[in-house]
Amino acid sequence: MTLITRNPATIAPPAALYSHSVEIPPNARWLVTAGQVGVTPDGAVPEGFEAQHDLIWQNTVAILEDAGFGPEHIVRLNVYSTDPSGLQYLAPHREKYLAPGHVPASTWVVITALANPQWVVEMETIAAKPE
Repeated sequence: MTLITRNPATIAPPAALYSHSVEIPPNARWLVTAGQVGVTPDGAVPEGFEAQHDLIWQNTVAILEDAGFGPEHIVRLNVYSTDPSGLQYLAPHREKYLAPGHVPASTWVVITALANPQWVVEMETIAAKPE
């Protein structure tokens, strides 16, 4: 799918690896994930932002693939974190899981807590794939 990203010259450019907007083509299938946290199948939670965020990406890719999607279909990412220092890991993980030049619309929000005190990051994903 060719995503049409839009970053109008009349506003400030994106501050990092994201696009201000992504246009979805007609007749696309959509997949919306719940917020994913860094938890292994046996319930273990790795310590720290880097390990949890990488596991979130692994889990997200598994969800996408289960529905016949791939990381190339991601059009939106929302990342919530209790750890502001985790920002340094966002770009490396995007580069690991997303193809060069694939820059979905994204939001990074620092919050005071997530539902479980062990969790330091949560990510929601929206993907779109043409029929």
